[in-house]
Amino acid sequence: MKLNQAQIQKALLCGQAIVFDEIGSTNEYLLTHHQTLENGSVCLAEKQTAGRGRRGRTWYSPESENLYFSILWHYPKDAANLPPLSLVVALIIAESLTKQNVDNIQIKWPNDIYYNGKKMGGILLESQANHKGLDLVIGIGLNLDMTKVDEKIVTQAWADLSQYHFDRNKLVCHLAYELQKNLKIYSLVGFSHYAQRWQKFDIFYNKPVKLITENTEIHGTSLGINELGELILQQDQVIQYFSIGEMSLRGD
Repeated sequence: MKLNQAQIQKALLCGQAIVFDEIGSTNEYLLTHHQTLENGSVCLAEKQTAGRGRRGRTWYSPESENLYFSILWHYPKDAANLPPLSLVVALIIAESLTKQNVDNIQIKWPNDIYYNGKKMGGILLESQANHKGLDLVIGIGLNLDMTKVDEKIVTQAWADLSQYHFDRNKLVCHLAYELQKNLKIYSLVGFSHYAQRWQKFDIFYNKPVKLITENTEIHGTSLGINELGELILQQDQVIQYFSIGEMSLRGD
């Protein structure tokens, strides 16, 4: 069933729902129109021709099989608690799917959703400045019923939720409502309100990992995250903290 703009609009706490049959990127649309769209506006597409993930990667976006949507959110100039926001978005998605009776949902710091140990979804945060503060665009891709992939684009183990036969409209209505509600809460309380809840979904908690940066690999044991959303990495008896940035976390 196709995405239903009117049905999705009714679920939103604020903003407008915009649905495309095909678009380059839902994130790019909101970034381009951020000055004229209402706060909370959601852009969705049946298919993306230029979907993107973190670090310049392509996000594989076949037609009408999965969910591709982005949310525009306005933040004031003093939004000093923004960096861990991708963790909050991942947590709300994980909790929402768990409430929909999906078992074994996991999160990989800082922005990936896993199902049964394989990547099922991702989050991309991008922003544009405005005269009042920051316009943030939160892009979300979730594999719901992906029959096959382009192996030149998808290079890691992947999973979908096809066994659950989700109604995409009902699911995205639930997710958009929960995300908007928590974006409002987060702007008031920051990440410490969410840290303990995030921990129970952590796929690499107490496991050996490697942190891949532009120039090196750092090996250690992941001890989860702190209340700033930083990754806690133990090497022998030394504890290090890493903020969200241009790096990737992998099992070692």
